[in-house]
Amino acid sequence: MSPLIVASDLSPESDAAVRRACMLAARLKAPLIALHTVDDQLPLAIQDKACVEARQLLSEQLGRCQETLADVQLLVQRGPVTQTILHAASEHRALLLIMGQHHQHSPELFIGTTLERVSRLASVPVLLVAGDQGDYDKALLALDFSTCASEALRCAALVLQGGQLHALHLCNAPLGTRLAGADACDVYLREQQESLHYLLEDELETLDLLGTPRPNADLQVRSGEVRAELEGAIATLHPGFIALGSHSRSGMGEALLGSLALALLREPPCDVLVAR
Repeated sequence: MSPLIVASDLSPESDAAVRRACMLAARLKAPLIALHTVDDQLPLAIQDKACVEARQLLSEQLGRCQETLADVQLLVQRGPVTQTILHAASEHRALLLIMGQHHQHSPELFIGTTLERVSRLASVPVLLVAGDQGDYDKALLALDFSTCASEALRCAALVLQGGQLHALHLCNAPLGTRLAGADACDVYLREQQESLHYLLEDELETLDLLGTPRPNADLQVRSGEVRAELEGAIATLHPGFIALGSHSRSGMGEALLGSLALALLREPPCDVLVAR
């Protein structure tokens, strides 16, 4: 199986990401790579010392985890943070890239943060660990049935390993339907619910073909403003993480790619899984 990669800056805030990575590696029986990047602009003597210290601190972080893992690799590399993380994820064909909130405070070239740039450019799904949320037995999926949303569904199902997946699809009735009144809008949403239920079943059948355990999935179709509806669902359901696709041509996808995605990454109400 492809490895999980957890990127750590060795700060106390990154402990949560390392713990989550260990939990998922044990759950999936996957190899784990713990990665730290040393600034290659430092003097060579300082770089050498930082590399030695980083391996020790990474080992200590892993030692604080409860799980005993059979396949763990410590990887300390020199270079720019974002490029090093992206290269490692691609080179090792990572199953999932795990990062902590601490990376929000590492702006590079004044274009977003490390976390945002990695989430936008990574070839693999990225999991932001916002804190210790307990076991991953429940997730919320922002589902617009785009290619990226489908990938988010598959990754969420892999992480859940048979848990509860609440899928939320947001759509607004056409203007003519809205003008016809509330009853017409309700009929429209019920029709959308029925049609989309079959599309969700198709997605779940794909999991069967991939050998991924099916989650206990339900679908809610709502109308309204995207961010408000998602935040309401998070407050009601208290998911361990929210999963979403990073790119889409649909209205919901555009919202997720823009301000909503940035808001979730910058002020996450729970852990956030972003897939391309």
